[in-house]
Amino acid sequence: MPTADPSLLSTLCAAACLVAFTAIASVDGLYFHLYRYRLYARPDSRYEHWLHTLNSILYVPLTALLFCAEPLGLWRHLAFALFAASVGIEVLDVLCEERSRRTLGGLTSLEYLMHFLMSGLRFGSVLPLLASGPLQKWHPSQTALAGRPLGLALLGVCLAAPGVLIAALHVYLALRPPAHPARSAPRSSAQPI
Repeated sequence: MPTADPSLLSTLCAAACLVAFTAIASVDGLYFHLYRYRLYARPDSRYEHWLHTLNSILYVPLTALLFCAEPLGLWRHLAFALFAASVGIEVLDVLCEERSRRTLGGLTSLEYLMHFLMSGLRFGSVLPLLASGPLQKWHPSQTALAGRPLGLALLGVCLAAPGVLIAALHVYLALRPPAHPARSAPRSSAQPI
């Protein structure tokens, strides 16, 4: 039985989840992954950085497809495929983190908490928009990008646009050769900057 179109409440919840996800992911990705631990420069963490790079790339079209427009038909299938790929990459990330972070002492409790929250928020930002509405929204004959309310579309643009720069930074750092192991250790408060 088809469900009703997304209500204002479920749309606002999806938007709130996207904002919270993006805020937490920005701190996790920019501060912990790129600045503090420099995962891109550590030979043990290169695979993990490539996974983060792929997810940062997927974030942009997924956010644009779901929040800047309403995907219908094949566009909806593409949005679901991007979401599924992102979840799959996240699973691979979790599976590699123990080995990747071993020489750093593992993940901190704060990073575990952030990853837990981001997982729930990722689902909360996507599923209300994909799982609501009549089933014919998935039919290939309905393929189109329908309009979204202006506020939701602006939110999508405001979050996807900086995502392009963050994805480009991830790619740039991923393509750089890894640093010498002695130089890639994280800074402690005792080391000069």
